[in-house]
Amino acid sequence: MGYLKITIAILIWSSLGIFVRKTDLPNTGIIFYPAVIAGSIQLLVLLSTGQIRNVIRTDNNSRDFFLLMLIPVLFVVNTFLFFFAFKNTTIANAVMTHYTAPIFVALLAPFFLKERILKVAWLAILLSSIGLWSMLGAPFFGDVVSLSDSERQGIIAGALSGLAYAFLILIIRGIAKKYSSLFIVCVQNCLVALMLLPFIAGIPLTLQALPYILILGIVHSTIAPFLYVQGFHSVKANEAAILGYLEPVGAVILALIFLHEVPGLKALLGGALILYSGFMILRSARA
Repeated sequence: MGYLKITIAILIWSSLGIFVRKTDLPNTGIIFYPAVIAGSIQLLVLLSTGQIRNVIRTDNNSRDFFLLMLIPVLFVVNTFLFFFAFKNTTIANAVMTHYTAPIFVALLAPFFLKERILKVAWLAILLSSIGLWSMLGAPFFGDVVSLSDSERQGIIAGALSGLAYAFLILIIRGIAKKYSSLFIVCVQNCLVALMLLPFIAGIPLTLQALPYILILGIVHSTIAPFLYVQGFHSVKANEAAILGYLEPVGAVILALIFLHEVPGLKALLGGALILYSGFMILRSARA
């Protein structure tokens, strides 16, 4: 059931690009306003159900609390680095470097979570990486590419966003059984909103953007992360990271349906490799 929850969350997030494209706000506003909506809804639910009292009574140590506070920081770092990469290098370079996250997770999980890495996980990482490389139409090895300083900065930012996302996965996995899923997501959204509050004064919420912001806040920032965090109760960190490769596949399909963007042969081949990599992880988990 954990794999299904994570998969649904990832497919929800794969529609993010469609809503962002329809929203006439800078990146700071697109992050801030949904966080305010989601955090408010989640806080009301926690207060009305008495879950806040349960969290206060729970005997969690200072290390768990510190890790909980790191989640919104890593979320903001990951998001802004990713957006910086988009603006300074190609989309292919930005996404490819960001999706180094599973490699970082696979390398770091044994040290942080004491998780044993299965051989199939390494093969799945290799296949899914090749698939994403093909799907994005990025240049293959051997091509001579001249990069500007801006492009190099974008590529470095993309890789750093992948590292930040990897730590985010590891931390959520580490505390998923110590705090309720809703509480973790609420803390993330509330603190993200507070962190971005000083920078939002010149970015008013427009009527045109309001319906998209509401969907982003309720669906993408509440339902999806709630399912994602719940899924970590039974899914290993490196497995969740590899399942994350389903996101670009979902994005391609939704773009075809809603934006009439037809993927090429490379995209279809890459999507097939990514889907097969996720299937390998699921099949291995059942064995």
